[in-house]
Amino acid sequence: MKNARKLIGGLIAGAAIGVAIGVLLAPSSGAKTRKKLIGGSQRMKDDVLASVDDSLASLRKQFNHKIDQLARGSKEAINHASEKVKI
Repeated sequence: MKNARKLIGGLIAGAAIGVAIGVLLAPSSGAKTRKKLIGGSQRMKDDVLASVDDSLASLRKQFNHKIDQLARGSKEAINHASEKVKI
């Protein structure tokens, strides 16, 4: 979980720095530079949201898998215990 947060934070920081440097070093007028910054920010936001959605989907899948395992184990333990009681 901590690694995922660090990865997402690094992606956000790297993307922001890359967009800012690229736009600021490009020879353009102020209006064009602002448009580029807005466009780059929108793309970065979309990329980050997609990455977060993917991470959340993966975490949900792992969580559901663990819950299923626990439920199966509990059911098996209950069945085993009820068989012992019947004997």
